[in-house]
Amino acid sequence: MDQSDARWGSLREAARRFLRTEGVRLGVPVHDRFSALKLVERIAEKIPERLQLPQIVEGFHKAEGLFQLGGEAPNEKVCWVPGNHLWNHFVSTCDELLEAGYPGCQGCGGTAALQTWNEVSKRKMMLEKGW
Repeated sequence: MDQSDARWGSLREAARRFLRTEGVRLGVPVHDRFSALKLVERIAEKIPERLQLPQIVEGFHKAEGLFQLGGEAPNEKVCWVPGNHLWNHFVSTCDELLEAGYPGCQGCGGTAALQTWNEVSKRKMMLEKGW
């Protein structure tokens, strides 16, 4: 997914939330379990000071209270990325942020990482763009 996609900012925010939060329960369907485990391994490698790695559970692509990929819109405290087939984009975004040093670096999460996230306005903008 590139920056011209209306969902790009939400995907980045979902990845940032996931990478900076400890004790996350990451829901993934069975067919994505291996790639989820590989992502957790990369987190352990890139953030060695992490005390609690994400726990992988069977379910929908989401981390309760943090983000949701696809499906019906959750409550507005959750970062929602509408659409289908988003898992690989999410993993790639997490990898990019980890390679840049996120969350332990200053500014490597992009300028949006330094601003307060506004889920309501982001969803409104995505609806205007057809999502």
